[in-house]
Amino acid sequence: MSNPLDTTIKPFLSRPEGKVGLVVTTAAVVATGYGLFLLLPVLITLATNLLTLATLCAAIAVLIYLVADGRVRAFAAYLYKSFFRALTGFFIQIDPIGILRAHIDELREKLAAMRRQLGNLNGQILRVERSIDDNQKLREQALALASAGKRDPAHLDASRLQARHAVKLEDSNTRLAAMRAQMQTLFRMLKKLGDTSELVLQDMQNTVDIKTRERTSIKAAYSAYRGALAILQGQSEGRELYDRTMEFLNDDYAKKLGEIELFMDFSDGVIKAADLENLAYDARATERLNEWERRLSESLLGDKLAAPVVRSNPPTAAAPRGESPDPLDRLLDAPSAQNPGVR
Repeated sequence: MSNPLDTTIKPFLSRPEGKVGLVVTTAAVVATGYGLFLLLPVLITLATNLLTLATLCAAIAVLIYLVADGRVRAFAAYLYKSFFRALTGFFIQIDPIGILRAHIDELREKLAAMRRQLGNLNGQILRVERSIDDNQKLREQALALASAGKRDPAHLDASRLQARHAVKLEDSNTRLAAMRAQMQTLFRMLKKLGDTSELVLQDMQNTVDIKTRERTSIKAAYSAYRGALAILQGQSEGRELYDRTMEFLNDDYAKKLGEIELFMDFSDGVIKAADLENLAYDARATERLNEWERRLSESLLGDKLAAPVVRSNPPTAAAPRGESPDPLDRLLDAPSAQNPGVR
């Protein structure tokens, strides 16, 4: 039997409002995702701009800090000075004599400009003196006119005007005279300074010439020293080629000498055998020569010195098979065969 008072609580999603809420929530999530998908390029651009802005602001802040910090400015100034000092030292090491000569040429140009200015100043002094002379002449003329018109009441105003003009010319000459004195003083000072500069420049030129000769001599001596040191230490450019050539010559000498010694060892037995054979031939030839002399004596003196005893001829060695008897043997045996007294 079922209980009329069922108190079981149903889940929210099982209720009608839960199902409606699930559908609405799902639709809202899908709409939000689609909206974010549409807004994604704009969001990416915004995030990129924000990162770029943050990076630029940080760089500007670091730059402002570096500019405002005194230690950083001092360090940058030190690096700047050190760089150009090292660059200047590099050029000085390359051509010190050239730098000295360039400085002397620059001083010569300045001295030439000073001489041109002295010439212009001297011209101005002469122009001022000419102006003083002209003013003096005009003053005297104006005074003469003023004196002449003073006696005539009709020309009294013109006389006054000429007198005033003469006074102005006199004042101008006074100022020009003072200016001329100053210009002459300045000219003397500049001329003296120019003469002193000429002496200093000549002295510097002599010093540079001496330094040039000294540098040429020391460079020649240092070059000879480096060459001798390279020879003593074996640090020449052809040292490796020289060593390899000597190594090849030593190897080639050893190889050829070894071949000669091997040939001498190999041919020693052959030479000794040839020497023994030559000795045997010499002994045999001596024996045959003695025998031929004995036979010749017997054949030529046999009739006079023959004994009553019948002497038989010594047996002659049979000729080897295939060889003819010696002609000298036949010549020596022929008289004995023809002599009737010898049996």
